[in-house]
Amino acid sequence: MNLFHKNLSSLTNPILIEQLSNLKTNKFIKIDNKELIELNFLNTNTNSTIYENPSLELSEKLSLFQDEYLLYPILYFYGFGNGILYKSLLKNQYLKHIIVFENDIELLYNVFHFLDFSQELKEQKIIILNSKISDNDLKSLFQSKPFYNFLRVYNLHIHSKYYEIYQEDILNLNKQIAFMIRTIALYQGTDIKDAIQGISQFIHNSPKMISNPPLKNLWLEQNKKSKSAIIVSTGPSLSKQLPLLKKYQNYFSIFCVDSAYSILAKEDIKPDYVLMSERAKITANLLKKNYENIDKNIIFILLSLVHPLVIKYLENTSRKYILVPYPTKFIDNLNLKDFGISPSGNTVALNALELACELNNENIIFIGQDLAYAKDGSSHPKNYIYGANYETNEIKEYALSYGGEDEVLTHSTWNVFRLTIQNFIKTKNNFNFYNATEDGARIEGAIEKSFKQCCEELLDKNLSKPFLMPKALDLNIQNQLLINIYEKINFILEKCDEFINEFSSFLDKLKINLNDLNNNDFNVIKSNIINIINELDIYKNKLDDFCIDIFYECFRPFLSQFELNLARIYVLNPKNNEQWLSKNITWIKDHIFLFEVLIANVKLLKDEIIKNLTPLKNELSIRKLKTI
Repeated sequence: MNLFHKNLSSLTNPILIEQLSNLKTNKFIKIDNKELIELNFLNTNTNSTIYENPSLELSEKLSLFQDEYLLYPILYFYGFGNGILYKSLLKNQYLKHIIVFENDIELLYNVFHFLDFSQELKEQKIIILNSKISDNDLKSLFQSKPFYNFLRVYNLHIHSKYYEIYQEDILNLNKQIAFMIRTIALYQGTDIKDAIQGISQFIHNSPKMISNPPLKNLWLEQNKKSKSAIIVSTGPSLSKQLPLLKKYQNYFSIFCVDSAYSILAKEDIKPDYVLMSERAKITANLLKKNYENIDKNIIFILLSLVHPLVIKYLENTSRKYILVPYPTKFIDNLNLKDFGISPSGNTVALNALELACELNNENIIFIGQDLAYAKDGSSHPKNYIYGANYETNEIKEYALSYGGEDEVLTHSTWNVFRLTIQNFIKTKNNFNFYNATEDGARIEGAIEKSFKQCCEELLDKNLSKPFLMPKALDLNIQNQLLINIYEKINFILEKCDEFINEFSSFLDKLKINLNDLNNNDFNVIKSNIINIINELDIYKNKLDDFCIDIFYECFRPFLSQFELNLARIYVLNPKNNEQWLSKNITWIKDHIFLFEVLIANVKLLKDEIIKNLTPLKNELSIRKLKTI
């Protein structure tokens, strides 16, 4: 019992501690054996043992993992068994963590009476999880270091033949983990050019942002003015909700995603806010056409990275708008707190949701938020600007349906959106969220209720519309902000030149050193390779310094994907000199590719900044403002 309590006190999982402390039943009995290495248990319910031959199975597993998996810093197992395998594996200096999914509390209870795992548990070298782990907890684990860095080499190992009886659970867990890995990788992004486009369009739009009202002033005008909000998205189910939305539109604040704007206009439904979050030129077309029947009192709320054509379309038709910065290291230094910070455009519906909460609407209702294909295969309403089948060619997967009784077809991006919305809802305890889509995928945390019920029960009869457009900032404050932005941009241009010069010089040297690896003496070649890799590490640290403040938004997506792929090389365990050379030369060549890509894109960033700086220069000139 002393050993059991020692193990128990070393656990960091409070739920597992409670379960082990309050265990009332025990279906396992220890099989008599002379040696601890033969520790085995019989499941009296199934009359099956954890091992057929404990020492032989341990020897075989150790041989496998000390060979093929020697350099893996993280290993994943289904089943704890007697735990001896994990204590043995952790003697490997390269192995930092073992994640074990074990649902059988009774087995753990028994094992903890015979072996001391206190040190491994306390240092989290062994982490015991339940296979019913929530998406949120799994995401939290996988986004932390070092687990994130080695997601691409994830593999779930079955501890012993005994655990094959849990095949369905193993498959479901593996499916959940695979989905979470894809979600995290997708969330990180992959394209540097997208990041550069966002930064350059922010710079282009910055004078317009400063000249227009900030989000803070909208909050001062509209905070708590409305009891209930409706968020209108463009899932295929939207069409059936439009008659009710039209009937009750004056009793709710209406937040409309950009793609639903034209749909509502054609039904003479007047949203209070139309939101846009994407930077692409094709998205700008969603606001190209104006609708005089509804435009007068709409406030268009745009992320500051939107395509400049959006602003041109709005200004040419005298529509009112606000530009909101998106969260980046670059923007954090510009003192734009009054303009607010919006999510980075992961989904415009999330931005609408966040704004509805910021304005303290107590009840928030989703319609058209299908996040799934309709039964006829359509992805959007029939009157969507780009057609009902706009996104029908995506690779499809399944999600739990609205109502929870079936599954619906969706695709990975929509599933990421759904997870993001669910995670946001979990953080907001003072609001009521209603999914009145009446179709599509289930959104955990949102109450499923018909749109008719929501309209009848949650309406605000005292709501006074239209909402007023807030005022802009004082002219002197605007002027100082414009100067700050211009000076920060010039600092970034200087850093671009510094990066290009320093890393181009290193890249040239790296290529020469690689080409010089032609000595026939392996020891000489090995020594030279180690020197090259040591120097690579120095420059990767320099790269981190540049990323901390200057190029974080540009580099982060590509570097994240690069490091994930690099892990596949890192874990290779060479068996001979030839394999060692192959692994390390591949490592160097991959870094050459990395630096080539980064240098080319810093040059592109510099060109795009200069190209998009003209509106800011012109505004400074018109206002007769001087900069350093």
